[in-house]
Amino acid sequence: MEGGLAVIILAGGASRRLGANKPLEKVGERSMLAQVIMTASNISDEVVVVTGNPFQEALYREEIPHQIVVVHDKIHQKGPLVGLYTGLEIINSEYAAVLPSDCPFVKKEVVLCLYGMAKGRDAAVPIWADGRVEPLHSVFRVTSAKKAAVEAMKAEMDTIREMIQQMDKVEFVPIEKMEELDPPLLTFLNINTRADLERARRIAREVGRTEQAMGATDRR
Repeated sequence: MEGGLAVIILAGGASRRLGANKPLEKVGERSMLAQVIMTASNISDEVVVVTGNPFQEALYREEIPHQIVVVHDKIHQKGPLVGLYTGLEIINSEYAAVLPSDCPFVKKEVVLCLYGMAKGRDAAVPIWADGRVEPLHSVFRVTSAKKAAVEAMKAEMDTIREMIQQMDKVEFVPIEKMEELDPPLLTFLNINTRADLERARRIAREVGRTEQAMGATDRR
């Protein structure tokens, strides 16, 4: 359809540092994958989960609501660029947000802000003050991203950062703008190690206690 925003969740990583099947690790009451899917489903009716291989696809399917499409990379072990391209090929919306499956605290408001910045452009990409970008929290125009992904892969590039370099109209959004919507910037907290996972679980417990306290106050 013309217009609209889809969400592509990349869940194909090998998880070498944390161990296999990282997206199934629980943070709070849900797995990280289930948490990201819940956020994505509050953003769009068109959500696609891209896994790395048929085994992951079958394994993760149990965590994924039946209405959400699950596919696996067309080229095995080629990284997130192939995963993104696999998702881009099957969605119908004009724009697509890409999210990793190991960032359990992604905020809907951040993604929608990037979507607003992406309209009329090829992409909206968060950028830190030191120049680092967040390609796995970006919003892309689907037609532009597919073309740029093909160009990058033909040149034997394998990262989404390199794909972005093939685009003409990219809006780099200062991370400070995201901080207005997510002051702790937990949207960008990704889980790579056991220490990261324990930190995320502590944060989830704190958030849960805060929500319980607020609920108790509202009932008074």
